[in-house]
Amino acid sequence: MKQLFAILAGVLLGACGGNVLTGESVRYDFGNLPGKMTDAWAGSRIPIASIEVQPASWLAGPAMHFRLVHAEPLRRQSYAESRWAAPPAELLETFLKRRIIHGQPDFSGAGCRLQFFVDEFEQRFNDLQNSHAVIEVRALLTPARGGEVLAKRTFLIQKPAPTADARGGAAAARDAVQALADDLGNWFGEISREKPATIERCRT
Repeated sequence: MKQLFAILAGVLLGACGGNVLTGESVRYDFGNLPGKMTDAWAGSRIPIASIEVQPASWLAGPAMHFRLVHAEPLRRQSYAESRWAAPPAELLETFLKRRIIHGQPDFSGAGCRLQFFVDEFEQRFNDLQNSHAVIEVRALLTPARGGEVLAKRTFLIQKPAPTADARGGAAAARDAVQALADDLGNWFGEISREKPATIERCRT
């Protein structure tokens, strides 16, 4: 019975997330997110020259993943008729480059390298009516040349979905991506205050 419930729930979620009138796949992205720096970046003085986002192997495609935590917590599923417009890591990289690199007021092309490893990017359902987006990434700050790690941190972002379907999952992911950018700004502010030598290291 439990397995049947999970299967029916998966079918329902797939149908709700897609275009049931035409059968065509619906494609989502993060919308028109602002590219300018927010107040969270006020204390950051670390120049960034490049950003790379690498996904875990299971996140390399455009599938929109979800998990029924209440029914089958160990099973990763994806919407049948809804997709990301590009792999989530590519969407994330494009947004972060726009927000961080091109948002720097005195960008000169010099700076450190910021690497991200995406370990999770999915929508989790606590029940059939309530879900949230989960994004988990590891960030490494390294010089433009060489593999020395100047700073590193893991970020876990969770944001509630307004609706229990793919559309709601996409909206929650958008909010999570914006929150990740703000958390990065706060982290860079900490590095600027506690490790000022890192600023000079990135400028040379």
